[in-house]
Amino acid sequence: MENLKTRSVTSRRRFLSVLAAGVALGAVVSTGVSAPALAAVSEAGTDLSGWTNVVGDGVFAASGQAPVTSADIAVENRGADSRLRANVQNRGIMAHVISFKRVTDVSMMKTVHQAGFSFQMPYVPSTAGGPRNAQTVEGGLFVWDGINTRVDHGTAFQWVLNPWQSNFGQIRVWTSANGGSWAAAGYLKPDTALHNVSMMVDPVNRKVKLVIDGVDMNAPYSVTPKSGWGTDVSARLQIETISLYPGATATWGPQQELLARNWSWTRQ
Repeated sequence: MENLKTRSVTSRRRFLSVLAAGVALGAVVSTGVSAPALAAVSEAGTDLSGWTNVVGDGVFAASGQAPVTSADIAVENRGADSRLRANVQNRGIMAHVISFKRVTDVSMMKTVHQAGFSFQMPYVPSTAGGPRNAQTVEGGLFVWDGINTRVDHGTAFQWVLNPWQSNFGQIRVWTSANGGSWAAAGYLKPDTALHNVSMMVDPVNRKVKLVIDGVDMNAPYSVTPKSGWGTDVSARLQIETISLYPGATATWGPQQELLARNWSWTRQ
């Protein structure tokens, strides 16, 4: 699973703090008027402009290759979509690019999050080789509780796209097992079609929902401990892809490309 290395990103929007909400609620209670329901906050975009891009932990460098760095990944925001690229220099490595949007506020653990996006492979991975080949495509919706539980709450999927693996095309979902691990949940034929994912995370009732192309993946509510993470409470929507594992002695490796578009995120 991903290891988001940068924790200093400031959200473009700031939301009411629990203190302010408590003051407002106290004023309402004192007058005997019922507290109003929290208004939904919705955001959306056609590409991932304004998101943060980092190297994930799904990386490998063959013998003699320098470690994977930010120079090995790229995200191109093109208006109608974004192109996520891993192993852009075609080195003997496996590179992992994560693009994510974060909202930091203590209210995120008391909020129902509904989010989604569309994704598309511009080619079909193949054992015939070539300049492009993939390891995985991934996406998730999480809430990090750095104050109380010190775990990451949420859901995620992984589409297995290494054409040499026996589970090529498998959809896996993130679970709490063994401190966080993937479990088989379905199958999506590798193709160049546009696919749609919808995710819901409800930390209060400890419920999640993960739907891909209208099919419920029956994902479990996952809680994942993280070491070295901050004391903030923050929610994040993330899209990821990993380039093909090149082999232990590779001096060259293919690039992976993923197209992402039309994301949305509603919090209430």
